[in-house]
Amino acid sequence: MSELSILSYLPGENADELEQLQERVELVRHKLKFVELIPTVACISSLSPLKLAAGLVPEIIRLAGGTPVEGDDLALLDPQYIIVALEGSPISTAMSQVDILMALPGWESLDAVKNGRIYLANGDTHFNDSPESIVDTIEMVAEILNPKQFAFGYEGECWTKFSI
Repeated sequence: MSELSILSYLPGENADELEQLQERVELVRHKLKFVELIPTVACISSLSPLKLAAGLVPEIIRLAGGTPVEGDDLALLDPQYIIVALEGSPISTAMSQVDILMALPGWESLDAVKNGRIYLANGDTHFNDSPESIVDTIEMVAEILNPKQFAFGYEGECWTKFSI
């Protein structure tokens, strides 16, 4: 999936609305030019069994300044960031199932765990390939990965940092 194809998913009832959405994506891209590190990111969409998000999510992660990891062995992938956005579920569901996550083999040795970079996100309204939420999700992931560069206001409502 390329940036061009993800932009084709943007809803645009009219040319002005589509242009505004594209400008929001361009703002993220512009600010990322000044960011040197591109962290690896695992976005978990299911815990039983463990499944990483697919569809548009890997490209959303790229547009937001990360490198999506692929596979199902978190210990082997050792991502620098983990975003838990359970498919069709609010943050509270991810919070109630966090014990499943913490019981995964090699969990405590993961880079993201050791450095406190675990995030719970709303998989109901975001990370779901919905054209209406693509740009919001790009901004949200950018805010998680680079909080010094981005403050869109999604924290608390759409995502939260998880601390053990």
